[in-house]
Amino acid sequence: MLEIPHEFQRILRPHLPYADAGDFSARDELAGLGLDSMGVVQLLVDIENGYAVALPDDILDEDTFATVGSLWQALEVHIA
Repeated sequence: MLEIPHEFQRILRPHLPYADAGDFSARDELAGLGLDSMGVVQLLVDIENGYAVALPDDILDEDTFATVGSLWQALEVHIA
């Protein structure tokens, strides 16, 4: 099972108003946790600032933002 790093969870949590206090699982659906299109924009800014990266436009699609795990998998290759 894909482990979601705590630093990523810390960045993600403020953008998910329906999330409980527990750790996220890779299968958690971002839309179901309250991430909307405006939230995506701010989340991307926070991710880029938090990891000091510039994410390529080609990862910015609905598949990437489907679940916590899909977003982490798209991101982790750019921060390694």
